[in-house]
Amino acid sequence: MEPHPPTPRQTIASLVWQAEQFINHQDWDEAAGRCYQILTLDSNNTEAVTKLTQIYSEPELVTDMLCALARLFAPQDASPHHQRRRLAFSYRVLSQWPGWQKDLDQTPPVDDLEEVAQMIEHAYMIGEDDDLATAWERYLQVCAQNPEAKCAIQWWLSKQYAEHGFFADAAEVLTEVLADCPVDADVRYVLAEMRWWRDRADALAWVR
Repeated sequence: MEPHPPTPRQTIASLVWQAEQFINHQDWDEAAGRCYQILTLDSNNTEAVTKLTQIYSEPELVTDMLCALARLFAPQDASPHHQRRRLAFSYRVLSQWPGWQKDLDQTPPVDDLEEVAQMIEHAYMIGEDDDLATAWERYLQVCAQNPEAKCAIQWWLSKQYAEHGFFADAAEVLTEVLADCPVDADVRYVLAEMRWWRDRADALAWVR
C-alpha cells in the first residue's frame, strides 16, 4: 500500500521544526526560507510570521544592515520613497530565493516593456507614484498585444516591482498569476514573500 502524502498541517509542522533547528544553528537564510514555505501553505500562520520577525531582529544582522544602508542612503531623509528604497535594498539582500532566475516557457517582449521599466525606476528614484499608474496601463497594453507571453510578462513585472520595493503591486500581479497557475510553487513562494514585506516590513529595526 502506498503511503499517504502528508497533510498540509503535517507539512507545516515539519517546516516549523526545521525552521527552529536552523534558528538554533543560526542558519538564518535557511530558517527564513522554511518560514516562507509555511506561508505558502497558510498565509496567516503566526509561527512563521513570528519567526521571520525573530530572524530579521538578530543583532548582527541589524548592525550589518544599518551599516550598509548608511553607506548607500542619506539617513536624515525620511521621505516615503526613500523609505521604500531602503526596503527594496533590504529585500534584494535578504531574499535568497533563486526562482527569479527561473527559465520561462515564453520570453517577455523586453523591448515593449522598456517604457514600463523606466517608469518604475523613476517612481523608485524620485517618488513619482503617478508613473506607476501609467506603467500599469502600459503593462496591460503589452499583455493585450502579446497574449501568448502574458505569464512571462507578469513574472517580469512582479520582479520589477519586488526589486524596487513595490511589494503590494508585486503581490497584486502574483495573485493574478496564481489564478491562472494555482499549483505553481514558485508563484506561491514569492507571493508569500511579498505579503510579508508588504504587511510586516515595519518590524525591521534598520528601516524604522
